[in-house]
Amino acid sequence: MATILEERVDVVEERVDRLEVIFGQFMVQTGMAMQRMDRSIERLDRSIERMDRSIERMDRSIERIEATIAEMKAEAASERREMNKCWGELARKQGTLVEDLIAPSLRRIAREELGCGDVRFFAERVLRIRSDDPSRRREFDALYVGELAVLFNETKSSPRAEDAQAFVDFLRSGEFARYFPEYRNLPIVPVFSSLYLPGDLVTFLSRNGVYAVAMGEEAMQVLNLDQVRATS
Repeated sequence: MATILEERVDVVEERVDRLEVIFGQFMVQTGMAMQRMDRSIERLDRSIERMDRSIERMDRSIERIEATIAEMKAEAASERREMNKCWGELARKQGTLVEDLIAPSLRRIAREELGCGDVRFFAERVLRIRSDDPSRRREFDALYVGELAVLFNETKSSPRAEDAQAFVDFLRSGEFARYFPEYRNLPIVPVFSSLYLPGDLVTFLSRNGVYAVAMGEEAMQVLNLDQVRATS
């Protein structure tokens, strides 16, 4: 009986020894794995730090690029304004050059933007005698007679506030119908134009229901379309 018990004790001790060995190996392997994991985490942290620095550099580069683009756009806009002003000064010296440049665009603007309808008659520098006073004459820089309305245009190479005021006064006087009694029943679409119109002059024209036409980025355009329509 004692011998059997001793044999069982030996077996248990042997198994315990094997378990201790296995557990020891497990602990060693686990420790090594933890060390490898720690090193991997450190490498990952360093990679994330490098990525963060790269993103910061990229953000700064994007900001510099955006600032450069904004500066280039501002310079281009300034150059366009200066060019338009130069055109205006050149046109002043060249007499009717501005009228010749603007008039062709009025046909498109009258039909497509100002609602005058298809053209029935169009002419530049129309000289008319007042129907009730043959001694009085007036030249109209451009006249577009459409199926729905009549556009008459005043062009100035170097527009001044006095020119705009005189045009508004003529519009309010009702004299247009005395020069063109045949169009008395058609609505009048007044246009004041130049290659370049300063902002304060455009504001004045808008308040008085006159369309301001000047050179845009690529072509002649109505500068105050919505503003005039809001006052009508």
